[in-house]
Amino acid sequence: MIEIKNLLFQPLTFHLAGDGQGLHLNPRERKSIGNEQLSPEIEAAEKRGLISLTETVKPQEVPAKTVESPVKKSKTKSKGNGTQASRRTKRR
Repeated sequence: MIEIKNLLFQPLTFHLAGDGQGLHLNPRERKSIGNEQLSPEIEAAEKRGLISLTETVKPQEVPAKTVESPVKKSKTKSKGNGTQASRRTKRR
């Protein structure tokens, strides 16, 4: 797989090799295509600096870890003498 990133602040459209389909990229958008879909038009656009092409590697699957529930923090502050004080105070 190849990732294509539009480096411009304007949309771009390219023809894909093989199946006659097109590829539309919005400004700064990234899309992945297969290696067999890389056309000479896309390669020329990379040489001109309009897009960047990077090989994407499928990430290895990491075994799922058990998710612990996050510890809830109190919304009150400690006064310093061990008692809790509310964060909100009344304005008069």
